[in-house]
Amino acid sequence: MRVIVEEIESLVSRAGGHPIWGYAHCLRVHALAEKLAREERLDYDPEILRLSALLHDIGLYRAYSLREGADHVRRSVAVATRLLRDGDFPPQATRIVLDAIEHHPPGASPGRSTEAALLKDAVALDYLGPIGLSRVFGMVGIEDDVPNLAAATRHAMSLRRTLPGLLHFGASRSLAHERVLEMDRFFESLENATTNLKLL
Repeated sequence: MRVIVEEIESLVSRAGGHPIWGYAHCLRVHALAEKLAREERLDYDPEILRLSALLHDIGLYRAYSLREGADHVRRSVAVATRLLRDGDFPPQATRIVLDAIEHHPPGASPGRSTEAALLKDAVALDYLGPIGLSRVFGMVGIEDDVPNLAAATRHAMSLRRTLPGLLHFGASRSLAHERVLEMDRFFESLENATTNLKLL
């Protein structure tokens, strides 16, 4: 199984150059998921977790974004299905990876495995704190619903309000608390510098 993991990581490192959902995001999500597993003392399959983190947003990459319909989760599941099948990844393990990908978005129903829960919380956490702010401000002009800095600020504030309440693990909530405090300091400074965002 290690060979297919290495092949997929090589593919994602090449194709995943997107500044918001690319390879760096996958690596952060994987590291966060492993940290949560250690802090919660959870048993999990390292290869399943790594593949889930590497493939959860692959449907957003340019090479795959025009196929499989509009929903990036469905595209990601479809692409991951082909890659894992072509790499002879075990069927039961494949089902766990695909379930984790299908249920990774914040607000989606929970998946059925420990790996799915870890991935879901790690994805949400990557939208919080300085990294989360950087990702949201990086969306300006790329995402239709984030056309300018004011919209990005509103979106980041919304994530700050909603994501902590969606987290599954205590370790996730603790880390989210730290990241939310960092965001609050940023928002306070931004509001002071822009007359309550009027000059943004």
